[in-house]
Amino acid sequence: MLTKMPKILLVGSGITSSLVASLLHQKAQILGHERNSVEISIWDKARGTGGRMSTSRSPLHNKCTADLGAQYISCTPQYTESHKIIYEELLQVGILEPLKQTITNAKEPEQGTNTYVVPDGMSSLVKYFTTKSKLQPSFEHHVSEIKQLGGKWHVTTLAGKSEVFDAVVLTMPVPQLLNLNGLSSIFDENIEMKKKLEAVSYSSRYALGLFYDEGASLNLPFSASYLYQDPVFRFIAVDNVKRNRPELPISVVLHTSVPFGLEHIDKTVGEVEPILKKALQQSFPNLPPPKAMKCHKWKFSQVFTPYSGQPGVIELCRDPLLLAGGDSFTHSNFDGCISSAESIVNALS
Repeated sequence: MLTKMPKILLVGSGITSSLVASLLHQKAQILGHERNSVEISIWDKARGTGGRMSTSRSPLHNKCTADLGAQYISCTPQYTESHKIIYEELLQVGILEPLKQTITNAKEPEQGTNTYVVPDGMSSLVKYFTTKSKLQPSFEHHVSEIKQLGGKWHVTTLAGKSEVFDAVVLTMPVPQLLNLNGLSSIFDENIEMKKKLEAVSYSSRYALGLFYDEGASLNLPFSASYLYQDPVFRFIAVDNVKRNRPELPISVVLHTSVPFGLEHIDKTVGEVEPILKKALQQSFPNLPPPKAMKCHKWKFSQVFTPYSGQPGVIELCRDPLLLAGGDSFTHSNFDGCISSAESIVNALS
């Protein structure tokens, strides 16, 4: 007798979701399951993979890229041990490399901390795990409603696409989760959970990417630096150099301070970009004009206050299964996402 294989939806194509997909595929192989014993889909509202580990490309040069989100990975001794297998694999295949540049004004890390960069851009780290999972995410799938009907989840996008799943994993920022249509009854029945979700908070900031032609040169006294005295910017990096790729066309990344981000969070990117251009000229008058520029708003940048207890994953509903995970439920870095992904896979199992 043939039985229909269960369907799982991962909402979001950032690092947590790609890790979950990869770990599920790996677990199925270890257990000797058929590749198609479970049908897994990944939906993301963006046009490409990465989430906050995104890499932007110059419109003028295919090899000129810049990381506008996460900049580097710091792994403490605790995670060097517990996530050893993952780090060894990523170093062996060249997805990660040790940071070779000095980051000026960086806070002193815990003794024994290893710092890495992703030479081909942060999004290549996410793509690596997605590729390992043998899955192809569906982009421009902005989930707007999740409704429970007939013991399954009916998931609908803003564009009107609707599909039925046996289990759903949400990895988007918590405020977006709370605003999803169809989940109000879950939160009404569990007021304590709702209060904990509402207590999760994030920093907000803008990022500016500057792209130059081949042969351009800069006159900066550092390759990357934190800027604690600047009224607008908090971090700057010559991104290709920071990623150990000085042979590539120059790209520069700047992140604004959190106070600036909060002050301008309700403005559009178009409204803030001229402000940042002016601030750039004032703070770095000797920086040559770029050939192209990209401004990006991170409304939910880093997790400031995680979910109470940092469980890695929470069960919004048991039957049918609805989970929420990501760095909001651990801490805001790569190791936090690994920990959450492991918790999600255990909960699905």
